[in-house]
Amino acid sequence: MKASRNITLVFSLLYTFVAASQEVPQGYFRSPLEGDIALSATFGEFRTNHFHAGIDMRTGGTTGKAVYAVADGYVQCIRISPWGGGKMLYINHPNGYQSVYMHLDSYEGEIGKRVLAEQYEQRSYSIVKEFPEGMLRVKKGQVIARSGNTGSSGGPHLHFELRRNNLTINPLRFGLPYTDNIAPIIRGLRVYPLGGQPFSVGKENTFSVNGPFYIGIYATDAAEGSTLRNGIDRIEIYLDGTLFFRYTTEYFPLDSSRMVNALVDYDHLCATRQPYLFTRALPGAEGPWVPLRQGDGIFRLAAGKTYRIDIKAFDIKGNVTERTLHVSAKPPTPPSTGESTGEPVNYASEFRMHTPNFSIALPAYTLYADDRLFCQPESGAFGTTLTLQPQVNTLPPNTWYSLALRGNGRRLPKAVIVRTVGNKRYAYKTTYADGYYSAQVRDFGHFSLELDTVPPTVRPVNFSESKPLKSTTLRVKISDDLAGIDTYHCYLNGQWILAEYDGKTATLSIAAAGKLVAGRNTLRVDVTDGAGNTTDITYSLKK
Repeated sequence: MKASRNITLVFSLLYTFVAASQEVPQGYFRSPLEGDIALSATFGEFRTNHFHAGIDMRTGGTTGKAVYAVADGYVQCIRISPWGGGKMLYINHPNGYQSVYMHLDSYEGEIGKRVLAEQYEQRSYSIVKEFPEGMLRVKKGQVIARSGNTGSSGGPHLHFELRRNNLTINPLRFGLPYTDNIAPIIRGLRVYPLGGQPFSVGKENTFSVNGPFYIGIYATDAAEGSTLRNGIDRIEIYLDGTLFFRYTTEYFPLDSSRMVNALVDYDHLCATRQPYLFTRALPGAEGPWVPLRQGDGIFRLAAGKTYRIDIKAFDIKGNVTERTLHVSAKPPTPPSTGESTGEPVNYASEFRMHTPNFSIALPAYTLYADDRLFCQPESGAFGTTLTLQPQVNTLPPNTWYSLALRGNGRRLPKAVIVRTVGNKRYAYKTTYADGYYSAQVRDFGHFSLELDTVPPTVRPVNFSESKPLKSTTLRVKISDDLAGIDTYHCYLNGQWILAEYDGKTATLSIAAAGKLVAGRNTLRVDVTDGAGNTTDITYSLKK
């Protein structure tokens, strides 16, 4: 009876949102770019550690395209970062929605002036600045920015979102100009027997299975002018004609993006970049926005019978591709009983563990299901090393947790906690107290203490002290071998000057036009890494 009530609740909550989503305003918003929309990525696509929160609009492989306000409103926030969304712009609209524009190259008009003034006031390229209502008003169709390739963008494009009440909603549902007459493609199906090895379903469309199982579906979509492997809008699965599973990419809460790891075959996604959507559910990834399912999404079929499973993949324009499977159910194979190791963890409760060598504190819902946490401490060169991994669901944690490793003897100011994966090392911002080195981490794996005593590297790209300047935009490469760049500052002739940092190329770009003087100029570059090592170098430049 309890399971039935839970199913009804999920169906009811999902229906409530679907009904509400049909009321999104049509024609209120215009496109942020001129012409019909061509996409390089669709809303809700599965990425490692996050859903794609908007649509990626193609800009012809170039930067500098005009970006328009999609409706009247005011600039609520500016965010600039070398990573993630790069140069970002947030506009609030009178109807309660917010439009978001990312990877911009520059800001236009008064917005650009305000941004530059704020960067100089904060003495930082990376800023977050919120504006009061009415300070920076915009009109629908006003040019607000130019498209770019900033942040973690893989090429020139505009990332665009529409948000409301902590939800990001598929912008294509608002009637933006978009043509799609091409049906999705079901590229792969995998079967995951409980306690057995997964296998792919070939073109024969028939298979047999011993006992309960769930299915993984890999489907993509394309549209006129768009790339060929965009995400789909909806998947439905029917068991002997009855709806068994439904997944849609209408919306998701902004703070739940990392739950994507629990909805797909995470290991397969990391290895192949092919996201197989699971029918099965983990309790820590449930909520009204996730797939509608019968029960936990696991097929439990009566032995000796053959069942029909219909799979349908839809795009947002209603184009559909179908595939039918026939499944012969056989008596279940007795599950193997593996040895249980580690500390039991209730996914819905906080978990703390403190020993003389290490401590960990996992907030509730760090894991997606009850599990056992394998903890193996060992002695390292500078303190405790720790291997930390759930036993059953070996997914990355859903949120940040605290990790502390005990050091050997006296405090080491340059010590950082490092996670090692193969031959790669990832350092975390580390603090020290009472013999322990602590960090906030969002991974499992092998952790150790290492010393970072090497200062950052600074290298000129397009200028030399021995030659006259050929460009008024000075470029400098900065890098660090472990703890990563923490802060940097540039000074031209003794005055702080803005340097834009491109994280993809580790390059500072300094627009010095109008600030260089005839004859000799000095450029000072001061860079500090996460362990406190500093490189401070001054160049003498001839104009």
